[in-house]
Amino acid sequence: MDAARAKVVGAVIAGAAALALTLAPSAFADSSVQAGDARASVAAGVASLGNGAIERRWRLQAGGSVVTDALTDVHTGRQWADHRSPEFALDIGGAPSSSVSGWSLIDVTARPSAADPARPMAGAGVTLAFRYALGAQVGGAGVQLHRSFTLYPGSSVIAVASTLVNATPATLRIASYTLDQLSSSVPVSAEALTFHGGSDWRDDYRVSTMHGPGDVPVDDEGEALRLDDGSGAGWFIVTERRSGLMSRVGRDAGGRSWAGVDHARDAFDYGPLQSTPPDYNRAANPAYPVPARARVIDPGATVDLGRAYTGVYHDGPQSAAAAFVSDFSAHAMPQFARSVGLNSFHPWTHGPGTSDANLRHQVDAARALGVESFMLDDQWQGGPGGVSGDWHFNPARFPTTAGHRVPDFVDYVHAAGLRLGLWMSPVEFHPSSQTYSRHPEWACAPVGDVTAQIPDDAGLGVWDVTNPGFQAYMVGVVDRLVAAYGVTEFKFDFMAWVDCPPHDYLDYEAAFISMVRAMERRHPAVTFELDETNDQRAWPFESAALGPSWFDNGHLHGSSSQAKLLHDIWTASPWLAPSTIGFGTYDNTLTTPYSVDYLLPISLLGHITFWSDLLKLSAPAAKQTAWWLSWYKAHREDLGGVVYENTARDPIDGQVWAAFQPWRTNHGYLFAFRQAQGPATQAIVLQALDPARRYTITDVRSGATVGRASGRELRTRGLSITLPTPYSARVLAIDPWNPNETLGLRATRRCTSHRRFRIRLRAPRGQRLRSASVFVNGRRVRVLHGRRLRAPVDLRGLPRGRFTVRVTARTLSGRSVSETRRYRTCTRRAARRHGR
Repeated sequence: MDAARAKVVGAVIAGAAALALTLAPSAFADSSVQAGDARASVAAGVASLGNGAIERRWRLQAGGSVVTDALTDVHTGRQWADHRSPEFALDIGGAPSSSVSGWSLIDVTARPSAADPARPMAGAGVTLAFRYALGAQVGGAGVQLHRSFTLYPGSSVIAVASTLVNATPATLRIASYTLDQLSSSVPVSAEALTFHGGSDWRDDYRVSTMHGPGDVPVDDEGEALRLDDGSGAGWFIVTERRSGLMSRVGRDAGGRSWAGVDHARDAFDYGPLQSTPPDYNRAANPAYPVPARARVIDPGATVDLGRAYTGVYHDGPQSAAAAFVSDFSAHAMPQFARSVGLNSFHPWTHGPGTSDANLRHQVDAARALGVESFMLDDQWQGGPGGVSGDWHFNPARFPTTAGHRVPDFVDYVHAAGLRLGLWMSPVEFHPSSQTYSRHPEWACAPVGDVTAQIPDDAGLGVWDVTNPGFQAYMVGVVDRLVAAYGVTEFKFDFMAWVDCPPHDYLDYEAAFISMVRAMERRHPAVTFELDETNDQRAWPFESAALGPSWFDNGHLHGSSSQAKLLHDIWTASPWLAPSTIGFGTYDNTLTTPYSVDYLLPISLLGHITFWSDLLKLSAPAAKQTAWWLSWYKAHREDLGGVVYENTARDPIDGQVWAAFQPWRTNHGYLFAFRQAQGPATQAIVLQALDPARRYTITDVRSGATVGRASGRELRTRGLSITLPTPYSARVLAIDPWNPNETLGLRATRRCTSHRRFRIRLRAPRGQRLRSASVFVNGRRVRVLHGRRLRAPVDLRGLPRGRFTVRVTARTLSGRSVSETRRYRTCTRRAARRHGR
């Protein structure tokens, strides 16, 4: 920035400070709104946002400045904020500013949270909308900053979105800013977490750096910052950004903790061009703090600066992650279909096996196993006017019967009851694309035109995503594919953030995210999945806010393929739901010494996608696979949110145990995996259980009750699990138990023929049942609703001898109740002797 422009910006900020002297809290109208236990209000110079878990207050000071007055953990009464905390900081062209310096509050309003068509299950929340002005015209043209804080009922997390509006004729350069911050005099340690972007040839996706209370200043690359007073309580800030040198978290000597962006640290993003450890693909600015890059705000432009999530916790370090994931999964992530899928890329890749004639057999096998969706990967498109960039089916691979408009294979998939998914590289095109020929101005100049000359079957030309004409075209392509072929899932591949003058790759990435969000709003029932394996990543939180992430097709490197898959889950947990991560199930892994009962539970924690020839499964392997898929479909809602990590060591070495705990409303599961080494028996300490309650532990595969223990015992001494052989796994259900909260599960006769067995169940004392599922030897055989909950349940086709019946039910109040009993069938003669 030259001296003249710096002088102008400094004058603007000084002018705003002078104008602020005329403003007073009385200038802001009182308002309030409520949703459930969440309430937002503005009154008497104080703005507040709170519910039964968290409360944040802002003081609207004379002069138009704003400070955070309190951040309270309502459950414990702990107060984490000082009364002097500016709520943001922003550097404009080298001139620092904040909510107490340079900006003046125009107004603040309480309102209902905005609805998002792509997130219909998010529910109603409340929002405080702050508008700040920089410059001499508070109510008119100038520079404005809009910050909207949103809270949902029951959540202990407050989200904030920041937008900058430049209604001036000048171009602004934003070098750095905080998305949220808090000043506190409480001595705390700090954990900075970064989730490295780049390509999949690296293994250190998650890096945690600990800082003691006296370690200041802290300024780390990171997307999450957790502050802890030493008792397992404190606050955290998470930014909805991808990783990189510019993503920063920190704390200073004055007690200010913050999370935000420092674009001046960034010089260049190599993407897949540099991916060899220990080198990162982000080049640092060697002249820092002199900026090489900045967020450029053109005249008349509105720019989304990003979102952050600030929350409180008090039940140990992982409870911070659980609070964040619970809120983020429910309100920021789209409610995508967590279907069981098959992808065509492995083992057929670009070969002739990617065709109607071959893949029909896979459709048949998929249907028999219980697979729900079939995704055609690269090479479904092709032929004149159909290549990447044009996006039409290749008639040579997927022919269409004369007179029909839909390829025969598409009809075959739908007739089999499967959903259809398609791979796309939306920001790249094949050089022979007719769309490129008609619209060369849509290409990213000069990079897109140069790379288009490189021969490649997928196409390497790069579009300029900031071009409005291209954006409208690509949204229209998705509209056409959904309408014509009933596509319910897209996998977007080959993202590469590039400079397209006058826009840079920060604009490019923001434009891509905006385009995908536009597609989601038009098609809320469609899943948009980002393939983030070989190119740039939006991972973790930026991509999770859009949908699942195809995270790792390089799992065949490292100590072993199965260890790499466990490492991917360990990397995400507990700050990101592993259910958002896709990786190839049975992709060259179903070989000795790995079994179905070991490998498939790993995939159940993720976004399940088979990358394998299903016809090569043996009959026993297919039967075991079908059992696990049936169990998953009955319980996937319990697996899709918070997942604790119960073993501290990274399992990527292929040696140690790994254990993960999906948890929802005081009920969940423990997935335990023994790798090559370690003792046969481990005590796994569990998280988040109520110390005062007792829990029933059940083996989901056999249906056998393992035992009962108190939450205090399971959280301190742990649950003892035995896995006699290496590369074995066990999945245990953990349900609250109370002798007054049973289902009264009983058989109507002591002994009955295997052809028919009748059981009854009743609601727990003082409760009413909403639904129930019945499992025999772990296989779901009934789903009950309404009047069927009160009628006897007939079970048919039972095995001879002893068997296990397990019933899991939900009450109208949302409580999870389960009960397991062992019964036996007998001969017809014995059944007649017992009255049947």
